[in-house]
Amino acid sequence: MILRKLNMKHLFGPVPSRRLGLSLGVDLLPFKTCTLDCVYCQLGRTTCLTLDREQRVSPEEVLAEIGSRSEDEFDYLTLAGSGEPLLHRGLDEIIRGAKDLIDRPVVVLTNGTLFFREEVRKEVMEADLIIPSLDAATTATFERVNRPHPDLSIDEIVEGLVRLREEFSGEIWLEVMLVKDENDFEAGQIAEAAERIGPDRVQLNTVVRPPAEPVQPLSPEEMERMLDIFSDAEVIAEWKRDLSKKTEVLIIDLLARRPCTLSELESLAGLHRNEILKYLEVLEGEEKISRLRHGDNLYFQARDG
Repeated sequence: MILRKLNMKHLFGPVPSRRLGLSLGVDLLPFKTCTLDCVYCQLGRTTCLTLDREQRVSPEEVLAEIGSRSEDEFDYLTLAGSGEPLLHRGLDEIIRGAKDLIDRPVVVLTNGTLFFREEVRKEVMEADLIIPSLDAATTATFERVNRPHPDLSIDEIVEGLVRLREEFSGEIWLEVMLVKDENDFEAGQIAEAAERIGPDRVQLNTVVRPPAEPVQPLSPEEMERMLDIFSDAEVIAEWKRDLSKKTEVLIIDLLARRPCTLSELESLAGLHRNEILKYLEVLEGEEKISRLRHGDNLYFQARDG
């Protein structure tokens, strides 16, 4: 199984998720190709900030990998990864092909910024579940938290999500990432926008995975208070997870030898960075590792004892 995972160019996991059980991820984008440059992103700064949609990977290659994992145990196939999946032109071909190969739901995990385009909405119509995000309700907060491509507007994005809800027959779970002193004060306005969109669920998250920049999460108590603002919402932030002890030991051993960047850990551990981030989140919360910044690079290191 380990060799099989290492040979995959576009698939990662399955990784455990509170929302999705075991999720087999599909990464369709070159690293950090996105429409946003969010301050809380655990993957670091966006290196390709764009609105240009292209067929960025071979659909045949992706579907061959999905077919090779069809007998594996997982609950959802999730289009996610290291960039914004809506930037891949031809999502409909991959979604339709995946549903022919596997008997599990297909999820699109997205920042939701491109649904104002009709062509984008049409390409996701055959998905079972769409999980977009909304972190702001005003231009000032949108620009501060999400640092968008200059041609994006928050009003246009909300309108696109409203149209998606009108046209999409599957479920929509709207995620709101709350960052202390960055957008939490705008929670009421974001809640109003969410109510207008009308998703099946509103899910509140905060910065529990190690972010690349020094932004802070809300505490569990502060997140619970947000439920008074967002009607019928749920808190999905996970401050602790149960993950593979073998992989945890491997990561700590690597970091005990020397500090490593996320990219170095990805190479040394032979795991996708999305999987490694889940371990870093837990290990940092348990104070088994710490971070340090050197120049523009973020490093992780094992703590003594």
